[in-house]
Amino acid sequence: MRNYLLLTLLLLLGGSALRAQTFRASLIAGGNFSQIDGDDLFGFHQLGVNAGIRVVALLGDRWRVGPEILFSQQGARRKNNSFEISAFDRFDLSTLEVPMMVYFKDWRLTAEAGFSYQRLFNYTIISSGGEDITAATPLNDNLVAFKAGVTFFVTPRFGMNMRWSKHITDIDPNDSINTSFKGRSVSVRAIFTLGQGEDIPKPPTEEKR
Repeated sequence: MRNYLLLTLLLLLGGSALRAQTFRASLIAGGNFSQIDGDDLFGFHQLGVNAGIRVVALLGDRWRVGPEILFSQQGARRKNNSFEISAFDRFDLSTLEVPMMVYFKDWRLTAEAGFSYQRLFNYTIISSGGEDITAATPLNDNLVAFKAGVTFFVTPRFGMNMRWSKHITDIDPNDSINTSFKGRSVSVRAIFTLGQGEDIPKPPTEEKR
């Protein structure tokens, strides 16, 4: 019973904060186009899910800051009928990702940048010969990435986001695969903001009138 009361209190406080426009929460759903630098598999051919939630604190009309909690699938894949010399055919990486982002709003556009902690909890590696070499290829469970992107809000509640990401830390902890082995991805996502949604300021030319 005590846990239910605490949960109810937290929900009430959260709802009050959202109504007071101190915080905004959003749902995120989309996908990643990924590759890994150093594996000799070229192109963003690996597709994966990118979905979760976002909470931001409003720092005035333009600035906000806050975390996301995401399920993110990344990796790399050999293109069909490819003649690439890589020893690998596919990397499937599943991560729990927590980006901490800073946002700047201008009219319907929001620019964003920040860093992300990624916990690799599952992965599969297939060699160019079709063998599963996951057990023989340990990867780094804890990764850090830099992220930057932009969102265009079609309506106060609905926006489309594009984000670029690159690992700062090496996926291969012991350099057993390559001296530089870092992932890159381009994410395309839909953002649905709860409550009344985002305020959309007038364009600067209209504000001066």
